[in-house]
Amino acid sequence: MTDVIENFEEWSLNVPQGKLATPGLPPFDLLEVERWNILRDDEGELDVECYLPPSALNPLGQLFGGFTAAYVDIISLYTAKRDCGDRLGFQSTINMRIDYFEPILDKSFIAEGRIVNRRGDNRLISTRLLQDGNSCAFALTTMRHMRT
Repeated sequence: MTDVIENFEEWSLNVPQGKLATPGLPPFDLLEVERWNILRDDEGELDVECYLPPSALNPLGQLFGGFTAAYVDIISLYTAKRDCGDRLGFQSTINMRIDYFEPILDKSFIAEGRIVNRRGDNRLISTRLLQDGNSCAFALTTMRHMRT
């Protein structure tokens, strides 16, 4: 387990300005996270332009519903992580609820993460996925900071 944590820390420290992550973590690589761009990064608020790769599309050319949770999880993780400052550790998803309003089509979209509540090591995060100004999905995620 120590090797995994050391590799995670090394992977998470070498991120270019304006990006969330670098290649090297398979779930992130599948969604091509290195192509995402941070638009806003303020205390408790994170806005990201997300790339939608062909591998995440359903046969109708829309974001496959199961991948929506992966996008929400990544945005929630980074919104919570930034709120924990320099404390070492990682974020663990405790609960997630997603409401779908309309499909996200084969192009980039915006994800907005906001901290709704903080208590100890827990963070309640709201995430909106928007395309062309329309709210396509809304999620609430409870994240827990796991100290290493």
